[in-house]
Amino acid sequence: MAASRFVDPYVLHGSKSGAVKKITVSIPLHILQLLSDERTRRQVKNLRHATNSDLLCEAFLHAFTGQKLPTDEELRRDMATAKKAVKKAAKKPAKKAAVKKTAVKKAAKKTVAKAKSATVKKTAAAKKPAAKKAVKKTAVKKAAAKKTAKK
Repeated sequence: MAASRFVDPYVLHGSKSGAVKKITVSIPLHILQLLSDERTRRQVKNLRHATNSDLLCEAFLHAFTGQKLPTDEELRRDMATAKKAVKKAAKKPAKKAAVKKTAVKKAAKKTVAKAKSATVKKTAAAKKPAAKKAVKKTAVKKAAAKKTAKK
């Protein structure tokens, strides 16, 4: 069976919730052993798609469409980061202006927050002596009430 077109067996991590359907599959233990060995090999070599789900999808497509299994070169993590670096390089000029705007907004928020905290500290400092006086007055009143009660 020759595959007419490539079917990507993977879903991007951020979009999995809407693009996948969970199912329960019963497989013979000797097949699970093969899957687990391949998963371990990929994890040790730090290759992508090292889960049983990914491996089952690859195997299914290989068996039913004749699609080739991915090579270690295709699964290397640095290959994916190289692609991302190329995309980021193309987007950088537009992002610099946005970064500057957010930096200005953050600086403005910090100064506002500092001014508010300074105001709060001043008002708290002004309220402390008044609170102490009120506590002293109530203590004096209580002492006077005790003295009159004893007489």
